[in-house]
Amino acid sequence: MKPEVTANTGTANLAAPATKGLPAATASGLAPAAPAPAPPKEPEVPANREEIQGNLYTNYTHGFRMYKAPSWSLIEEARGALPNAIVAMGTSNESTLMVVGEEKTKEPLDAAAAAVEKRLHDVYANYQRLSERKTTVGGMPAVEYKYRGKADDHDWSGRLVVIARGKDMFTVLAMTYADSDLIQIQENVIARAVTSMDFNVH
Repeated sequence: MKPEVTANTGTANLAAPATKGLPAATASGLAPAAPAPAPPKEPEVPANREEIQGNLYTNYTHGFRMYKAPSWSLIEEARGALPNAIVAMGTSNESTLMVVGEEKTKEPLDAAAAAVEKRLHDVYANYQRLSERKTTVGGMPAVEYKYRGKADDHDWSGRLVVIARGKDMFTVLAMTYADSDLIQIQENVIARAVTSMDFNVH
């Protein structure tokens, strides 16, 4: 059986701070303990058409573009290990990481955002929500959380933004080492990337 994370896991694992810290079950797929009936065949996932021009990342498949810091690069293994992830980018040592995911849900924005934020409690030790606010990103309604927590022997400063675009929810999870002298710079870069998101891509 080809290892893969099933789509119904939602964005639970989007909160993983870095690919190195992902649980083995996440990276290798969730194998059932007992034989289960074969699930219905999933529709083919479209190829992820994306490009980088200078400091601009564009994803044509999912219809958005955003700022990419010069020091960031695409991190393919992070995208492949996380369910519903569209793109993962960050610094080469993964001290700063941003993952954008998309999922379909029938939940309204507030409920969907609260469900994703609740999962962060399971990923980080000493999880602490610093703020929650309603905002707009790329003209779309959004809920933004800022938090701190410990994982993989590091303190992390994170930002979770859940954006409603029609029936789709975009989840932007960005984090950086809180125990680094560069925290303020990286937090500013993350803020710029989030606010730059533009959904007028065809």
